[in-house]
Formats: sequence, C-alpha cells, structure tokens
Amino acid sequence: MNTINNGYPLQTINLSDTKKLNSLVEHRRVFNLNHCELNIFETYRQCSDVVLSYSGLVITSMLRGKKVMHLSKNPGFDFLPGETVILPEGISMKVDFPEADEKHPVQCATIALDWNVVTSMLDFLNEYYPRKDEISEWKLNFSQYHFYNNRELANVMNKLISISMEDDIAKDALADLTLKSLLIRVIQTQNMAMVEDGLATNNRFATVVEYIREHLPEKIGIDVLCQKACMSKSGFFRSFKETFGLSPMEFIIRERISLAKRLLVNPTATVTDVCFQVGFNNLHYFSRLFKMLEGITPTSYRQTVLV
Repeated sequence: MNTINNGYPLQTINLSDTKKLNSLVEHRRVFNLNHCELNIFETYRQCSDVVLSYSGLVITSMLRGKKVMHLSKNPGFDFLPGETVILPEGISMKVDFPEADEKHPVQCATIALDWNVVTSMLDFLNEYYPRKDEISEWKLNFSQYHFYNNRELANVMNKLISISMEDDIAKDALADLTLKSLLIRVIQTQNMAMVEDGLATNNRFATVVEYIREHLPEKIGIDVLCQKACMSKSGFFRSFKETFGLSPMEFIIRERISLAKRLLVNPTATVTDVCFQVGFNNLHYFSRLFKMLEGITPTSYRQTVLV
C-alpha cells in the first residue's frame, strides 16, 4: 500500500544531466534576485552527514525523493515532497540521503533571504495590514519549523520559483510582491500546524478546530463556532481567515476531505459510505470537491493508495 501524502507537493523541475555534473551530492543551481536567492539542489547517490548552512532566513521545500534532516540536537526527521522547513539565520543542518540514486534522485527548492529583508517585509505587513486577533502581529515561529504544505503555500512557492527561473526584466519586482505573499502563507500554515499539533491551546481557535473535527459527520453551524471562539460572526470570519488563510467553511471542507482520504484506505467502505461518513449528503458534490482539492476523484485516489 502506498503512503498517503498529507501535504501539497510543489511542481517538479527538470533534472540536470548527470553526465555534465561535477558532483552527484547536492548539485546546486542558483537563481539570484534582488532580495532573495533560489537554489535547486539535486542528489543522485546515497550519502550522509552532508552539512548545509545559510545566512538569513531559509525556506526549503522538497520536490522529489527523501531526505533525513538533523537540526542541532533534535532527533532526525524524514523530509518528503509536500513538506516545507524554515530555518533562522545561523542554524546549520546535517542531511542524510538514504535512498538517493540516479533512478531515484532527491531534489529540493531552497529560498534564502537576507534577514534585513525579512524584517522589513514583516514590518510592512504589521504597519499596513495589522493582525486583528490575539496574536497581534505577523511573525515567524521557528519552533514550528517543519510542516505540511497546504494548497495556498504550494501555489505561492511554485509562483516564486517560476519567477526566479524565468527571463523577464520585471522579475525582481514580481518576486518582491510574491515574497510578501510567501511570508503570509508560511505564517498561516504554521498557525494551522500549531493548532493541529495541539501546541496552541491558548489560541482561541484551538477549541473551534477541536469541535469541528469531533463533529465532521454532522451539520456544523457557524453560530456554534462563534460561541466557541467567544466572537461575533463578523469578527470570527475575519480573524479565522487572517490566522489560517481559509474561511471557516473552507476549513471544514478540507477537514472532511482529509478524513475521507483516511477512510478510503479501507477497501470494505464504498465511496458512497465515505461520502456520508464525512458529512456530505450528495455524492456528486463530494466527488467534485474531492477532485478540486486533490486533483483526482475519490475512486481514482482509492486505486492509488490500495495498489
């Protein structure tokens, strides 16, 4: 049975011709912009304890294959497509490539930003687009450094990578605008990951998310969610989307689709059974939403995970 990928993978990039490479370990292609640097790393053989370090902020996402990352004294963890890691300035990491070879290359995209640029962009967001919830400001959380991509984060990463690699005289301007979007999406994805991991119990939305997950098969009323958050309806909608990058209903739909993916692994449950178990009452609507979010129908998804 195939492993279920919980994150949205980025678009892959054409691999280099290995016959022209000086190194098969972390071969690096660099694309420089005014305020950031894109690095595409490729590895084509098994190796371990490869040391990488950067100055400034690093945002790295896997495109192909598998790495095992070791940050400081923390236990190593698998780093796979559909996932992102962020690192602050001055942090080095050791990387293992336990499965890499020329038929199974490892490829990742790494965006490096000078810390002064990051500070300037966060200051801009906090001045002109201040947060209205209890967190009070846009800021990165380096305790939540490894997380699954959601679709919005994957889209903005893909956009920045595409801009960095294209030949356009306006690409620096386009990249600067996209970098602000990237920081917002990273922060929103971190906020979601913290609630999902139970690390943000002081967040007013922690009880909301818990309630949603406990009642997915049922009709979930917005009034109840507002009561859980102790907020007015208008304030709840605004603050929820600002925090997570999704409206409450979008979040509920994604949670239902995520639960459906887990249930579809059971070969004895029909797609219709799963549809009703996750809170939908219309099979066509369920299938349409599933395909919109996952790119394939529930039936096709089941076939891929049961192989």
